[in-house]
Formats: sequence, structure tokens, C-alpha cells
Amino acid sequence: MTRTLSPRLALSAAALLLAGALTPGFAQADAIRVSMTVDNSYALFLGDLNGATSFVGSDGNWPTVETYNFNLSKSAYIYVVTASDRSVAQGFLGQFDNLSTGYTFYSQDPQWQVMATGLGLNAPYSGSSADLALLSQEIQDANAGGNPSQGWTGFTAGGNNGSSPWGSMANIDAAAKWVWYGGGNCDRSNPTQGGCDAGEWLVFRIAVAATPDNPNPDTPNRVPEPSSLALGGLGLLMAAMARRSKAQDQAPASRLKA
Repeated sequence: MTRTLSPRLALSAAALLLAGALTPGFAQADAIRVSMTVDNSYALFLGDLNGATSFVGSDGNWPTVETYNFNLSKSAYIYVVTASDRSVAQGFLGQFDNLSTGYTFYSQDPQWQVMATGLGLNAPYSGSSADLALLSQEIQDANAGGNPSQGWTGFTAGGNNGSSPWGSMANIDAAAKWVWYGGGNCDRSNPTQGGCDAGEWLVFRIAVAATPDNPNPDTPNRVPEPSSLALGGLGLLMAAMARRSKAQDQAPASRLKA
């Protein structure tokens, strides 16, 4: 004999599934590997659309390349705070491998955005609460368009990894390019060459879910992630079960016994 769950039990099961979907870790996390350097210095942070939530690392010696590994949900953002010595050259060079999907993106890919704070020295280069708060405030100002670059904007790519004056940087593909923001007194055609002040300090960012076809996934018309679709489906299921349960509760006793 085949037995089926009553509407009440089915509703309870759907509620348990929904609770599981809302718990941390339900949305799949991607394994990310980063190899990068900045002339002259940088700090790497993780966060979301509206701010930085954790500090990964920093470096002030551009001839060295650092590699970081971490797991991020598809709703996460990577932030790179940068500053130059305003002498000879400046640039951000990096390779970012999504080990979960096999997708590799570089510092010059169009998914990246940049903004200028115009605050000069003392960029947030640590994981202190003060630095996280300062960076998050600047991120929110940029989201609202209230900063020297008038929000998040594009950048300009210079030479490939291996170009002068830097030479070849280890652990980064030759396809990667040095990039910088063409603001301030920088050369708009190639702001990586010649010492300049682009309105530093600068912040580069990219969404983990971004692709060349969808560089800004946090738009109103974005396609929901699988977890969002699952939540919507469970919500509809629970509503349907609730209506069915109510209908049976209101049915005549003779009908219930049939």
C-alpha cells in the first residue's frame, strides 16, 4: 500500500527545507585563488556590495607576487585598496582563478570597477575595525556616486605582464595586464606610465558572480541564484500546502471519511 504525507506533514517538511536553505553554507561557495601585486602597495579585502567585512592581506613591495586562497559565496565581492608612490609608474596586476568553475579572470577584465577616494595618504591597510569602517564608508559613498570619481567607473589597461618597467611577474599569466585609473593628473591614454596621482587612494572591486557578459550582477534584473530559486519554489510549495490543508479542515465530515 502506498502512503503519502498529509498536507500538514508535507507543509512541515517544506518548512524544514526552507530553514535549511536560510542557514549559512546552503549557497554554494566558490574556491578562489588570487595571485597579485600592485605598484606601489595594496591591501586585499572581502565583503559584499555595500562594504568590506574581512581583511585578507597587504604588501608594499611590488616586485613580489602574493598568492591567497579562500572560499566565497557568489554574492561576495573582492576589494583591492591601492596606492602608488607617484613616481615612474603605477599599476595593479593580478590573476584570479575560480577553482570551482575553472574560470580565470585578470586585472584588466571588464567586470572590474574602480573608484578614487581623493583622501591621499593613510589608506586602510589592516584588518582593524577602524580600517574596515573607513573602507566600507568609502564603498557606500561610491555606490551613491559621492566621491571624486563620481562613483564606480572604468579603468585603463597598460602593458601585459612582462612589460617595462616591471618585467615578468611570477605566478601570473602573460595575458594579464597592468591597469590603473586615468584620473587626477595621470595620462588618460595610459595611466600606468609616468608618476601621477589619480585621486588616490583607489579601490578596485569585482563581484565573484560577475562575468564579461554580466559585469554587474547586483542589478535589479539579475537572474536569481539557484538558492534564490529554491527559496521561491519552497515558498510556493508551502503556500499551496497551506491552502490545501485549510480546504480539508473546512470540508464536511462525510466527505473527509469518503
